Amino acid sequence: MPLICLGSPKGGVGKTMLTANLAFAMQRLGLPVSVIDFDVQNALRLHFGMPLDDPRGYVAQAGQYADWQQFAINTPTGIRLLPYGQADEAQRLQFETRLAEDPMFLAEALQGLLSIPQMVVLADTPPGPSPALNALNRLADIRIAVLLADAASTALIPTIERGSFFSPQDAKSLLPVTYIVNQVDRRRRLNLDSTEFLQSRLGASLLGLVHRDEALAEALAMQVSIFTFDSTSASASAYDIDRIAQQLGQLIETIKRPSFDQRPG
Repeated sequence: MPLICLGSPKGGVGKTMLTANLAFAMQRLGLPVSVIDFDVQNALRLHFGMPLDDPRGYVAQAGQYADWQQFAINTPTGIRLLPYGQADEAQRLQFETRLAEDPMFLAEALQGLLSIPQMVVLADTPPGPSPALNALNRLADIRIAVLLADAASTALIPTIERGSFFSPQDAKSLLPVTYIVNQVDRRRRLNLDSTEFLQSRLGASLLGLVHRDEALAEALAMQVSIFTFDSTSASASAYDIDRIAQQLGQLIETIKRPSFDQRPG
């Protein structure tokens, strides 16, 4: 089933928070969801109620097992989580070397998860280019670049469009790279101008905007989703993320159609 990769050429864009809450939003559509953390910061787990001192993860032992399903944690939310976990420098380097040098390593490791009927798998990546991003690019059905509504993100658009971030030569998917613009604040003139420019430049490849909302940070502090924290869905971010999930649901249906041919992995 679909593998969705979220990446960004720069850090601090809220990619991990978006990954987690998009997982919750996809679950609200009635889909089984798994999330995988490829970032050494190991922060994705905090959105799913894992204790700060919980060392579990897949990276330290990833090279010893062909199927990573055994590392999946069934969280109380119903979403399956593969946290990065605690790994020393040697384990991290060995993991990244396998990702970079063995084109079948990730495909074999995720085969079990991706074969589960209707399962949607979301992958959170470290900022910037990385062995994980390159390996996921070869497998992902949907690739999402997360940007901020600011001048620095605007300047990164040509880099992404040239294929210097998600390489088109190695990509499995025939779908173009899609985008999410995060932390939109229409009260700030520069932010508003950047948002309007990005909407115009990205056109149909823009999945949606997520407005700046303190409710997201408060939900993280309580280790719950934005939808649990704000059960009325009154927050701007809850509404935005729900709409993006619906867009992703439509893309998934497109991929599942028999007439849609994917490149071989």
